[in-house]
Parts: sequence; structure tokens; C-alpha cells
Amino acid sequence: MFGIDIFDASLVPSMLVALVAGLLSFLSPCVLPIVPPYLAYMGGVTVSDMQDGEDKASRRALGSALFFVLGLSTVFLFLGFTASAFGRFFLSNQDWFVTIAGVVIMVFGAHFLGVYRIGIMDREMRMEAGDRGGSMFGAYILGLA
Repeated sequence: MFGIDIFDASLVPSMLVALVAGLLSFLSPCVLPIVPPYLAYMGGVTVSDMQDGEDKASRRALGSALFFVLGLSTVFLFLGFTASAFGRFFLSNQDWFVTIAGVVIMVFGAHFLGVYRIGIMDREMRMEAGDRGGSMFGAYILGLA
């Protein structure tokens, strides 16, 4: 079609390279850490519910998975939109940011060593989600996180 051959000698090696690249990206430190929370969130639907063929459970899991992916996509879209503007700003003010980052690291290091205590750093905040599975909106928020 249009004088382009899709199936040629380079297709199989290209598909293998794409498969290996996909596996490596899944196992990367950017993706692998979000797999357990994702699976735990989707745990609101049990495996037996899925195996029994309950249509409602399957739709719920699929909907939650879709909203989780939408949440991740939202974050990466916003990161892509703002990356060059932030990059220019940070490069133009790089000297200031290096100095400020050094001071912040020293302050946090002193807090960690117990030289002095920063009260807000010793607080703990948790949200109780309960025992039931999450909602589609919750899956979106988890994807954003």
C-alpha cells in the first residue's frame, strides 16, 4: 500500500527490540515502585470475583485501571508542558539554587543527626482509607501520586 512494505526483514528484530525495551521500562525504578500500590488499590476486587466472571467486578477493576492510567497521564502531560520553561528558569538561576540546596541539605542533616529538632519534620500524617476497595476517583488520585 502506497509503495511501503510493512513486513520486511527488519520487522522481527524491531519487534524484539521494542519488547525488550518495554520490559526494561517496566522494570525501571520509575515504573516498578508504582506496581504494588496499583495492585493493592485494585485489590478491592478479589481474584475469586474476577475468576467467577462477575461482570460488575470486572467493569469496576477495568474502570479503576483506566482512571489510574489517566491520573499518571495527567502528571506526565503537565510535566511535559512545563519542562522547558522550568529548565530555562533553573538554568538562568542555577547559582542561587545550588547555594539554597546546600543550605537546605545542611539544615536537614543537622535535624537528622539531632543537633536540633524541627517540629514539623517530626509529625506524621495518615489517611485512613478503610477496608473496602477504592473508587474510580481514588484511582485517579493514586495515579496522580
